[in-house]
Amino acid sequence: MPAVTIQLPAVLAQMVEGQRVFEVSGATIGEALEDLVTQRPALRVHLFDESGGMRPHVLCFHNDDYARGIEGLSWPIAAGDRLTILNSIAGGALAG
Repeated sequence: MPAVTIQLPAVLAQMVEGQRVFEVSGATIGEALEDLVTQRPALRVHLFDESGGMRPHVLCFHNDDYARGIEGLSWPIAAGDRLTILNSIAGGALAG
């Protein structure tokens, strides 16, 4: 299977002793993420909901393309690809 790199944001890296970059294997984005949570089980609850879908606030980029939802998990990947995980941020108030 292709070896790809997954990069995590700092907030998720806190869950895995500060490690932000992982080498994983998989033929699809979903398989690569499954390899990641197999290596680091503490990440599963932060990335996936109870039905196995990505949590709504988790953004996944395949190289420079945004991959979202169940169809994003089935996207094929190749050796040397890069997956970047980000957390969307909402809320707050404007100072007035």
